[in-house]
Amino acid sequence: MAHDLEPYENISRVFWIKIELKENRLDGREVLGDIRDVISGEKSLIVDMCDIIAFIVPYMKKMGFHINWFWQFVSWLKTRNRS
Repeated sequence: MAHDLEPYENISRVFWIKIELKENRLDGREVLGDIRDVISGEKSLIVDMCDIIAFIVPYMKKMGFHINWFWQFVSWLKTRNRS
């Protein structure tokens, strides 16, 4: 039965997003939470809400989605600032 799902792994992704309330953040961290790709386990911190888009855009491109130039630019800026 598990083999029935394999073809769908290439056309769907599942992301886990955890956002912490400001009052619950420890030690004055600037991080809002984190996002994780459930299939690969890749994880990234969320500093602002654009980090969510920047994390998901590469996956959508691999799946064949057309990404609006604005979100491609946001994704590029976020990856550039990380390095």
